[in-house]
Amino acid sequence: MSQVFKTIVIDDEPAARRLMKNLLQEHVDVVQVIDEAGTGGEAIQKIETLKPDLIFLDIQMPDLTGFEVIEKLTHKPNIIFTTAYEQYAIKAFETFSIDYLLKPIKEERLQQSIYKLKQFGKADSPINISGLQQIIEQFKTPQKATALPIRTGDRIVLLRFENIVYLEAQDKYVFVFTHDGQKHLTDQSLTTLSEKLPSQFHRVHKSYIINKDKIREMHRHFNSRYLFILEDKPGTRITSGRTYHDAIKAEFGI
Repeated sequence: MSQVFKTIVIDDEPAARRLMKNLLQEHVDVVQVIDEAGTGGEAIQKIETLKPDLIFLDIQMPDLTGFEVIEKLTHKPNIIFTTAYEQYAIKAFETFSIDYLLKPIKEERLQQSIYKLKQFGKADSPINISGLQQIIEQFKTPQKATALPIRTGDRIVLLRFENIVYLEAQDKYVFVFTHDGQKHLTDQSLTTLSEKLPSQFHRVHKSYIINKDKIREMHRHFNSRYLFILEDKPGTRITSGRTYHDAIKAEFGI
């Protein structure tokens, strides 16, 4: 009888964790998901407590990179890295992990990882510590992705940054608006997104982040505010918050 690998799914995106667990339901003869974690710190605690045979590990998380998580572990499980960053994936493979999966994860590619796990996976597989250390040093500065993953049903859609015009918080929800006027719901907060988005995105209001490359016009407004007219199909107008006045002046050199 083949080994069933006790598994923890680690990813800071709730939608990504849900998708992975759904995909793994097709492989219960090989993989048993026993828990999940949304941060590096939580992952370390659960790995040391539950001692899984295998982890699906996101490389880029808000508090620790996947590499830093591994560095801090005393229990050493098998690893399948998951990442939206192809340059990380190549390096992760060089650490002799079981495998890596590029987001959005496809069922066919996951099947290949499961097959490799069955063929070569062992609960006491060694990790290339010296090679890992080199990778950690090389990637101390977080790398930015080229797209924002958005969950749509059981799928994860990648919205290219160049197509995103602005993001808006509405009550407990955050929506992403693209140049063609489409609206996408995300389960991340504006604060979390502001840390992940590239430099052309700037927060101008507690409820808005705009893409500076998509500004058609910018006008001074009353009470130390600014009016932004955006280059999207509806010609969206966004007024900045007063508390963002100094940051906007510095960002736009005005």
